[in-house]
Amino acid sequence: MTPSASGKKVIGIGVACLDQLILWQDMRAPVLGNRVVGYDVQGGGMAATAMVTVARLGGQAEFWGAVGDDWSADLILRGLAQERVDTSQVRRVAGQRGPLMIVCIDRPTGERHFLRFTGRCDAPQPVGSLDRLAGAGCLLTDNSRPETDVPAAAEARRLGVPVVADVGGVHEHTRALLAHVDYAIASEDCARSLAGGDDLPKACAMIRDMGARCAIVTLGARGLAYLDGDRFGRMEAFPVNVVDTTGAGDVFHGAFCYGLVAGLPLETDLALASAAAAMKCRHIGGRAGIPGRAEVVAFLAARGTEGFAGG
Repeated sequence: MTPSASGKKVIGIGVACLDQLILWQDMRAPVLGNRVVGYDVQGGGMAATAMVTVARLGGQAEFWGAVGDDWSADLILRGLAQERVDTSQVRRVAGQRGPLMIVCIDRPTGERHFLRFTGRCDAPQPVGSLDRLAGAGCLLTDNSRPETDVPAAAEARRLGVPVVADVGGVHEHTRALLAHVDYAIASEDCARSLAGGDDLPKACAMIRDMGARCAIVTLGARGLAYLDGDRFGRMEAFPVNVVDTTGAGDVFHGAFCYGLVAGLPLETDLALASAAAAMKCRHIGGRAGIPGRAEVVAFLAARGTEGFAGG
């Protein structure tokens, strides 16, 4: 059963922005000897791009967040609407811009560097309506809106709705959030900081002990590690020709949430999310390369990965 067939949506809370993407010949080269070899403007933001991923895969997605009242905010909302993401719970804040982000990408490696232009758009009060969580299939938070994240996660937990959190670092707000999280997806830097090194089982256990049932650490080209209860596992990344890694984590989170609502087993869901994130990296920007469901099915089948062909 697919999420759209189940009638259950994924709700994402967090950041939506507009990315200006600059692909440099080589970011290590002197400015005067360098060249811009690619440029694009796309919608971005952690939770927003995750919701676009859900929609591309065929699921229902709703985004909660805040944007400004200028032309760039208009483009952000128009881009989400074109992807069939419900933006009825987005708050527009008078006098604020965007948000806008400049992303510089290194062509030899595909690594990116963010130059924040306007910063996060601050809403004067929580975004979204908690009663919309009833009947949802999954809640995702990118850990950027404390005034909304914790109450929404607590309500989702009360309703039996799975909660997924993007954990880039651990602070007071994150600890409060993790008490209501089922799946915590942490960056490698966060895991290394927690464990004081590269002890992945230790880092996963520390995240689990903060409240999450399952801890997942994404490791870029080295794949991922996870701890589900007391079961630790590793999964390799799918090798692709990398153009740009912008948004890869966001796509991973969105695809993982889609798989949760579809009822996929954990390992199958992790393979789906890994494949979607890898496929995105073949294109510039966080959204241009997000695959549809049929593309992911074909990608996984070609690599001998089974379990995601039905529905």
